[in-house]
Order: sequence, then structure tokens, then C-alpha cells
Amino acid sequence: MAWGTLINCFYIPGAFIGGLLSDCIGRRRTMALGFFLQAILGFILGGALGPIQTKLPLFIVLYGVFLTLGEVGPGATIVLTASESFPTALRGHGVGLAAAWSKAGAAIGTQVFKPILASWGGDELHGTQAVFLIGSGFAVLGALLAWFVLEDSDKFLDHGDQDWKNYLIANGYTNIEWGIQDGSPMVDNKAIE
Repeated sequence: MAWGTLINCFYIPGAFIGGLLSDCIGRRRTMALGFFLQAILGFILGGALGPIQTKLPLFIVLYGVFLTLGEVGPGATIVLTASESFPTALRGHGVGLAAAWSKAGAAIGTQVFKPILASWGGDELHGTQAVFLIGSGFAVLGALLAWFVLEDSDKFLDHGDQDWKNYLIANGYTNIEWGIQDGSPMVDNKAIE
């Protein structure tokens, strides 16, 4: 229980570092950086797991840093990037859809661990190495997707609202009333006089 508590403490600084980096270098770069650094450390852990496991404190620290990097990148930015990618009127649905996909991915990921470990015929060391190496490969994929697919968003959450309204109007929807009170546009929940 003590080792588990110690390992879980490594998540905490990752969230703070990721939050600070998100504002300094942007969400896309923070996510890509976290994924990429986690992949490098995962490949190191997967490749040299035998010698690393013989020194428990070394393994605890390296695995803890591995977890920290997961929070620096995707852990601290995934909800931000999901919410900033949708206009206000669709944000709840978009974030819910993104959360559903991530939960499905997590469920699938946990279910493939046992078959990967079992495919090594009881050789737990090589099975665990395979899990680290495969997971690190997915982290590289995540870094590439974050870098090349995600857009850098501006700091205003309503950046896509007018584009969405224009799209609706162009497709025949004319009674669009959100953001309007008594016929006046809203800014900070107060009608412009």
C-alpha cells in the first residue's frame, strides 16, 4: 500500500506542470511534449526492465516520472482541447463524445493487458516489457496526432460561435437566439446597451 501511495503521488506534479505549460506553450504542444517524453521513458523502461526492476527505488522513480509525464501531456490538456474545439452550443455534446471515446479506449486498453501478458507463456518480465513498448508506441502516435491534427486555439472559448451561427444560417436555420437577450447581443451575461 505504501509503494502504491508513493507511485500515485507522482501524478500530482504532472498536473501542475501540464497546467503551467498549457498556458506558456499552448495545449497542442504540451500534449505532444508529454506524450513524446512519456514514450521515450516507456521505451527505456520496456527495453531495460530486467536490470531496472532489480533496483526497486530506481523502478519506482522511473515509473513515477513516467506517470508524471502522462499527466503533463494528455492528462492536463485532454479536457481543455476537447472543450476548446467546439462552439459553445455544442461544447457539452462534444466533450461528452470525447470522454466516451476515451473511456472506451481505456476499457479496451485494460482488456488487452492480460492477452499480451499471456502471449508470453508465463514469462512476466517479457510480457511487461511488451506492454511498455506497445504503450509507448501508442504514445508516439498520440504525440503525432496532437502535433499534426489538433489546432492551436485562442484563449476565448467563444471563438467558434460565430462560425457555427454562420453555418446554421447558411443551411436554413434562421431563429438562432443564444447569446442574445431582448434582441441585444450578450457579453459577460449582460446585454450591450
